[in-house]
This record gives sequence, C-alpha cells and structure tokens, in this order.
Amino acid sequence: MLRDLLVHVDGSESGRRRVQFAVDLAIRAGARLSGIHVTPPAEVPPLYKPTRVAEVAAHLSSRLEQDAHAATIAFREEAMARLTDACWFEAKGDVANRVSDRARYADLVVIGQDEWQGSPETHPLPIAHPVAVRCGRPVLVVPAAVQSNSLDSVAVAWDGSRESVRAIHDALPLLRLSRSVQIITIISPPAESPEDDAESLLEHLTRHAVAVGSNVLRIMSTREHASLREHIEKAPYDWLVMGAYSHPMWMEFVFGGLTQSILLSSKIPMLVSH
Repeated sequence: MLRDLLVHVDGSESGRRRVQFAVDLAIRAGARLSGIHVTPPAEVPPLYKPTRVAEVAAHLSSRLEQDAHAATIAFREEAMARLTDACWFEAKGDVANRVSDRARYADLVVIGQDEWQGSPETHPLPIAHPVAVRCGRPVLVVPAAVQSNSLDSVAVAWDGSRESVRAIHDALPLLRLSRSVQIITIISPPAESPEDDAESLLEHLTRHAVAVGSNVLRIMSTREHASLREHIEKAPYDWLVMGAYSHPMWMEFVFGGLTQSILLSSKIPMLVSH
C-alpha cells in the first residue's frame, strides 16, 4: 500500500513534467506527495585559472539559486494546487544523499532519468542509480520526455535474484493497479532457467490479485541488457519493474551494466529496487 510518495524536483521543464507525473500517480494511489529540491555545492570544474575561481563559483551559485526557485514554483503550481496535503522540502549538499535521507519516510521515490548532480568531472553518472542502491526504498525513474502516466501494461524483468525479488514485491501496490503484467526472463545459452521458478512467481502474483499473463516470456540471448532493452522498446509497455545491481560506481561507468544501461536508455518509467 502506498501512502507517501517523494519526488525530486529540479527547475527544468522535465522536472515540471515529473511533478505532473507524480501528482497523477499520488491521486491514483491515494497517497500523499512530498517534493524535494537539493541544491548541490557550487563546484568549479578544474578548467579555470585560479584568478577566475571566485567569479565562476559566484556564477554557479546564482544559477543554482535560480534552479531552486524554479523547482519551488513548479511544485507549488503543479502539486499544491491539486493536492491539499502536498509537502515541500529543500536541502543542500550531495543530491543523492539528501534525497536518500528524505526517502526514509516514503513508500516510493520518483527520480528523473536525466538528473545529474553536477559537473561531469566530479559526478560522471546520473543520480538515479546511486539513489536506488542507497535509499532502501523502491525508485521510479522517469524519462525526461514522459508523456503518459498509464499503469495499464507492465513488464517485470525476472532472474530470481535478491534484487529482482525485492523490486517485484516493492512494486505490488502499483502492479495491482495494472491491467496487464508480463513476466520476462532472459536465458543465456547453454544455461537453462528452471521452469518452476518463473511459474511460481506467476502463481504468487496471481494470489496477490495482480493481472499477470498466463505465460512467462522467455528470451534466449547472450546479450542480456541489449535483448531486454530491445524487447521493451518494441512492445507496448507503460512501465518496467526490475532489480537494481550495486556494482561499484567506477565499474558501472567504465563497463556499464544491466541496471545502468536500462536506466540511461529506457523510454518508459522504470521501477527499480535494491
């Protein structure tokens, strides 16, 4: 049951669309919505002469203040105008850490797919993945160009891992609101997936009043992340559920990884949990 939702808001147009998405979701779930904006430190990239550091820092601070103001306005106009119990929070510091702190008191966290902490020199990855592996709560990652808030058709990526189990059970309140749930498992030849594993999940979801399909979709492929991404893009799913893997961040950046690849490329909202 969802009673408290948290959405991270920035001052961009995608941030405003994210708030609209979160408002619609809160109304449908019967939950309270809280918004948070985190102002990161004005870190000057190591590209400037020492004599210009103060000037650049002042300029960055001004831009960060403008972004914080725009985020506040967006939440007031989109959320507080429609939800009488909406709450607004502001913080300063590391964005992923501050969002994770506030997430302790939320049932679901809504994050933008394209949100970055700061300069690529010091923060080369978007915040969605670190928030997902740190906050202890399910995270719904929303693409910048999200157009629909439909929960009708859902894909569930299943591999039997701890992260996958956690994600599916965290997603149960939303899965019950969906009209069609498809379980997908990727099988890498010559390995075989136990037939009763995914079938047991199907039976379990059915007992939770989830409208799961009668068959498990099994895809034979050696390219796990590519095959899943290609299938998701071709099929008419509204959102995706999968586990989040906590590889060290430098490994994610250099070598990629299933979670990071899907998070950066998915064109539909994606619920991840760790």
